[in-house]
Amino acid sequence: MKQQALAHFADIYLIAIAFFLFLSVFIGYIFWVYRKGSKKHYDYLSQLPLQEEKRT
Repeated sequence: MKQQALAHFADIYLIAIAFFLFLSVFIGYIFWVYRKGSKKHYDYLSQLPLQEEKRT
């Protein structure tokens, strides 16, 4: 069934564009996560579930 569906899809350039778009977004996301100075932010976020709320 998959082969029959892919046999009618002859636009290889669309596959290449989608792949490079996905790859560039993925690499950009990796650089965003590991950017300089982000450790403090992620340490703060990791402690949020452990903090108690102040009830008034």
